[in-house]
Amino acid sequence: MSGIDDLMAESNDRWANATRRAQGIEDNGLGEAVKTYFARYFPAGLFLVVVGTAVAILGLRGPLADWPTFLAFGFLVAVLGVVVGGLVFNSKKVAPAAKSGKVNVLLSLESGEQKQVRRQIAGRAPIDSEHLSVTRAAAVQLRKGLATQLVLAPFFPLTFIPQAVNFALRGDTLAAGIMALGVGVTVIAFGLLVRDFRRAGRFLTRTAGQTS
Repeated sequence: MSGIDDLMAESNDRWANATRRAQGIEDNGLGEAVKTYFARYFPAGLFLVVVGTAVAILGLRGPLADWPTFLAFGFLVAVLGVVVGGLVFNSKKVAPAAKSGKVNVLLSLESGEQKQVRRQIAGRAPIDSEHLSVTRAAAVQLRKGLATQLVLAPFFPLTFIPQAVNFALRGDTLAAGIMALGVGVTVIAFGLLVRDFRRAGRFLTRTAGQTS
């Protein structure tokens, strides 16, 4: 029995450490921050494609037949705008929208225990009410990381799209196909980020007010 008691004591210690790290961690509006970014700021970033293209046309004064070059410049401006804007928005709006702590709350747990916590957040396992405070804190930290990735994710398709167009116009179907594949992969990855972000949000909503 002493061996079982030792294992139980170690498990209790791991969860006690995780519970201490979970204190004070909470979501204070990450969902609203991400919605605001994609409703207001991201469309402004896309508009930079038009602005950059117009600037290239007026600045380079080349023939309209060079429109792929002008368009590529427009996308370059948009990429810079999205990256800089995303970083600023993340710092000013996303970061303050959650108290996420400085250390991963799951750090003290074993891999199997961490996996079980993530399964609960994803809705694929029953909720462990005894350790709910830890699971909720892990959901907040996960959601905070996903929010940051979401506001920066548009950088990737905006980088691949003009390259795919240029390669296609040059007749390099292989390179164009690779770039188009890159666009598809980033769009799928973005969809998965959205899915996980919403799952974590639903978990927090579902368990709000419950005690562990």
